[in-house]
Formats: sequence, structure tokens, C-alpha cells
Amino acid sequence: MAYTKIIPIHNHLERCLDYTSNPNKTEVLLAADLGRTLAYTQNADKTEHQLYVTGFHCAPQSADRRMNATKRRWSKPTDKGVLGYHIIQSFAPGETTPAQAHEIGCEFARRFLADRFECTVSTHLDKGHLHNHVVINSVSYLDGKMFRNDFAAYYRGIRQISDELCRENRLSTIVTDGKSQSYAEWQKGRKGKPTLRTLVQADVEQAIRAAHSFEGFVAQMEQMGYTVRHGSQYTHLSVRHKDARRSVRIDTIDPRYSEQSLRQYYSQLQRMPPAMRSEYLRQLPPPPAVWLEENKPPLKARTHSRIQRPFRKVTGFMACYYHYCALLRRACNGHSSRKCYYLLREDFAKFYRYQRQSKLLWEHHIETMPQLLTFRYQTEAALEELAAQRQRLYRCKAASRTPEQQARIQELTAQIKALRRTAAICVDIETDAAEVQEQLNRVRQAQTEERNEVKENEQRRRSR
Repeated sequence: MAYTKIIPIHNHLERCLDYTSNPNKTEVLLAADLGRTLAYTQNADKTEHQLYVTGFHCAPQSADRRMNATKRRWSKPTDKGVLGYHIIQSFAPGETTPAQAHEIGCEFARRFLADRFECTVSTHLDKGHLHNHVVINSVSYLDGKMFRNDFAAYYRGIRQISDELCRENRLSTIVTDGKSQSYAEWQKGRKGKPTLRTLVQADVEQAIRAAHSFEGFVAQMEQMGYTVRHGSQYTHLSVRHKDARRSVRIDTIDPRYSEQSLRQYYSQLQRMPPAMRSEYLRQLPPPPAVWLEENKPPLKARTHSRIQRPFRKVTGFMACYYHYCALLRRACNGHSSRKCYYLLREDFAKFYRYQRQSKLLWEHHIETMPQLLTFRYQTEAALEELAAQRQRLYRCKAASRTPEQQARIQELTAQIKALRRTAAICVDIETDAAEVQEQLNRVRQAQTEERNEVKENEQRRRSR
């Protein structure tokens, strides 16, 4: 199994001259310099005294000088921009021998690089897995054109050739499911923020637990605001929320969500005895969480204990936002009723927006609209004053500014940025406060109705 990645090499070549030829084994190399990378990849301690180092159109000992000479011959810069590329090819532990790994790296260089670029191939033996380091020049010695590090170069060049060589040598390759993810979804997932797929997955899980048949599942999804396309006229089961721009094939999220799998699941569920079915549904894991609970503000409330607490009961905006954020978190984690979940799910993606607003209200003890407007006007006045101070410093020429003036400009810029963010949150609160209060009232009314229904059912049961 060969794992590959490519890293661009930047910065000046002179920095590599002081780099030792015997680096620490545990040092993390960022591949920020061409000469340093060459020294690292050709380190004798890692390659068994240069037994597994090969150069193509250059000698490994003088590869950096040869690559710089090529740049100068074609009038390319040698001290800025991308100076080269560092390709790493890693193999599974115990799958290959050092000689075979090095030969695969050399054959990779011959097929992909050696006809146009100088490069070196070094096989490292110091880790639990064998891996090749391929360092190539960014400028072609043949025609002076630059190496293009793009999608096609990686997937149709580096990865495809590496996989072909692994299959030819009967080594394993990485098999993917063919799914892709946009950068925005990846970024949100890394930060724990909700995305379209995570919201759909949470709703599908909620609908599966609430329904007792496939038709009931479709009805539950439609009640949440989805349009469900299913049946023989459609190849795949897909859903589209009323606020979404596109449909989502839910079997791509999880194969268990395909129409055939869901129909089989409900047919088996209906054949169970009622008592066994209820016990099975109670043992199901909770729906997946849509976000991570991070930066949660401290909860401060009054208690009836004898210890005197310095916190008074919060009211107004502050209490409204606190209660609503708590309800959103509980609903997302599957700790609320179905009716409340349906009312709150559309605001899952706004949780962090409401959380920032709640934090601002708590820090500045704002509970009413007049207090919010007063705080906003004070913030905007302070913002104008800081901008005027920075403008006076900007009038001085950059060459004649003292270090103290430059530091003061940076300090003012940071303060202005923070105040602008605060003013923007105040504007958001003015826009969202009425909607949050109205939604909170709806949820409270739904909770009251559900409690009354439980009481009526309990009284009816006891009367029988």
C-alpha cells in the first residue's frame, strides 16, 4: 500500500548550507527549503550509508547546485517562489524490502519525471515503514518550463503511476469509495460545525427511529420539510430540504439508508413481537451529534441553597438566548421530544451565531433593547476614535515611522478589528432577537402541550 503526497519547497537555498547532515530522527521536516530537503532525504543514517540514494540527471551530492544551474540557464529565480517539490511515497510495514522499495521509487521517477526534470530518489529505513523521498527541480532542464502541481499532475501522474507500480510488484494499494467532499464541508467538519450532510444524517436517523414502516419514514421526512423521491421511477432514494439548493442521495451517507435496506429493516421490525420491538428501539444508539460542544459559556443561575451566590437571575435577551442555545444543544444530541426537534432543527446551523450573541450579552450584562443600542453606539464611537488615531499615524510616511509608531498602528488595527466584530454581533442581535423569542415561545408551548398529553394519558390509564 503506497501512500503518496507532494509538498512544495519554498525560501532561499542558502539556508540549507548550515543544515547538518545528521538530523535528529524525531525532527519534523516541513520541506521549506530545497537544499535542506535534499540533505534530509540523503542523510546517511537513514539510507544505510548512501546505498539507497539515486540521482537522475544530477549527482545526489551536488543536486542543489545542478538544479540552481538549470534555473539560471533558463532565467528563473533561485531565491524565491517554488524552488522544487518533495514527493513522499510510503509503504505498509513489512510489505516490501529496502531494495524493492528503492527500485519502485526509481521506476516512479523514470516514468513520471526523469525525461524532463532533475530529481533524486532516497529510500529511508529509519522508521517502522519504508518510504521514498523524491525531490525534483521545479524547472525543466529540457525546455525551462515549470512543473505544474495541480489536480491532474497528482491523480493522473503521481498517484496513478505509484498504484500501477504497486500492482505490478504485487503490493497493496489504497482503495477509495469514490466520494468527494468540498473544502467548505471539510472545514466545517474539522471544526465540528454542522453541514448539509450531517444535518440530513441526523434527520434520517430521527425519522428511522420515529417510524414503524417505510411509508411512515417518508411521512416523517416530509414532516421535517423534506421532499422525498423514491419508488421504481427513481434509481436512488434522495431527499431535498425546502431550504436546500440540491438533493442528497442518502445512501451515499450510509449504505443502510438505501430504499431496499430501509424496506428490509422495517419488514423485519414489523415481524417482531410488540414487546421485543419496543425493547429493540430503546437500545438503539442516539442520533449522531451535529456539532462539537466547544466554547460553552459558564452557566450561572440562582439556587435555593444556604450559600449566598453573587449571581442574580438573568432576564431579557440574556435569558432568552441562554435558554434557546440550551434547547438547541439538547435537541441536536437527541435529548428532546420529536415535536421540539422538528421546531428547532432549522436553527441547528445557526447555533454558533446564537452562541456568540449570547456570550456578548453575558459579558456586557445586556438584557434590554435600549441597553443594546446604547452599547452599540458606544462601540461605534470608540471605533471612530481609534480609526482617527490610526489615520493620523498613517499620514506619516512609512520610511519615517519609528518602531513605536508601527507597533501602535498594529495595536490599533487589532482593537479596531475586535470592535467591528462586536458591532456586527450587535446588529445581528437586533435582527435575530425577535425571531429567537418567537421560536422559544413555540418550543415552550409545544413542551407544555406534550406534558399535558402525558398527564392526560396517565390519568386515563389509571382510571381504567
